[in-house]
Amino acid sequence: MKSRFAALASLALFATASPAIAEPAAPAAPKEAAKEAAAPTVKEEDYAKTLIGSWRHDMTEGPVTGHAITTYLEGGKATSTANFKAGDKELKVTATAKWTVEKDKLTTEITESSMPEMMPVGTKIEQVIVSLSDKEFTYTQDGKKLTEKRVKEEKPKAAPAK
Repeated sequence: MKSRFAALASLALFATASPAIAEPAAPAAPKEAAKEAAAPTVKEEDYAKTLIGSWRHDMTEGPVTGHAITTYLEGGKATSTANFKAGDKELKVTATAKWTVEKDKLTTEITESSMPEMMPVGTKIEQVIVSLSDKEFTYTQDGKKLTEKRVKEEKPKAAPAK
């Protein structure tokens, strides 16, 4: 199983790569939900329902920093956008996937990738859910314990009244 961010280490090479491979970075990520009291952990049978929505994972691996926003949709589909920075170079990677939850295991399989050399189609990612609430998602993946925060959904602003 390949880690969702296993290729992050190889992005250290990105710091010295040709600018031709780098796309402009996306605009700033949506704001995280306001900090409030910890939400109660949901029951295992409610994991799939609670995962639906957007989650942010911040990461640092050597000289590379970045974040990913993964959105789990009803029907077992997901989208993910990761923005990485190494020195003055920036890279955006997008992917779509299908996902399932069985007991405490979330399995995601990449179905489309903007950078297949980093995240090939068919890559399977397995995460063991440690805890999940409406605000926080903690899991283990490849022996590491990671936590993602729910992203507050931005609502479109209404057109001004005339």
